[in-house]
Amino acid sequence: MAHGNRMIDWEGLAQQRIAEIQRALPEPIRARATEVPVFFSRASDEKSGTYLGIFEGFSLMEGPPAQPDEMPRITLFIVTLAQAARHRRKVFLREVQVTYLHELGHYFGWDEGQVADVGLE
Repeated sequence: MAHGNRMIDWEGLAQQRIAEIQRALPEPIRARATEVPVFFSRASDEKSGTYLGIFEGFSLMEGPPAQPDEMPRITLFIVTLAQAARHRRKVFLREVQVTYLHELGHYFGWDEGQVADVGLE
């Protein structure tokens, strides 16, 4: 880890960025987006090592979840995102935005092309 990076609150930055993104979304999308909790993982195990973020649970296309493990949720891997950004604040914020919107697209049941069409990339 480079000097000075220890003082940066990457998780706090990610939370702020997601709040900004949500406020900027068109109203019908914003209402649904705020239904999906976003979790932050500091894990750097094998599972998170290759992922910047992950969407789990039922998408809107699958209908309302019946079981707790079907509840929609997004997890962002803070350590992996910071590493992908080479611990540069501006690049990190961009990575958070791209990853969050990508995972949010999966909640809406969109494929990669549809995510790009809506400008959520």
